[in-house]
Amino acid sequence: MTTNFIEIKKLIGNNIKKYRKQAGLTQTQLGIQADLSRERIIQIEKALGAPSMLKLFMIADALKVPAAKLLE
Repeated sequence: MTTNFIEIKKLIGNNIKKYRKQAGLTQTQLGIQADLSRERIIQIEKALGAPSMLKLFMIADALKVPAAKLLE
């Protein structure tokens, strides 16, 4: 893995966590809304994994933010 990919995973994870907390959702609640397990949400937030494009859009929809916000 390149450093850029690791940084992108960190960025996405941090943004998902930020917007999840702003939305007042637990990891479990976000997982249910985005059709992911709580464990997968934890992995994404900790940059241990990256969501697919489809899951990124599903997470953004659950958080009620444009998907681009998760990449800023």
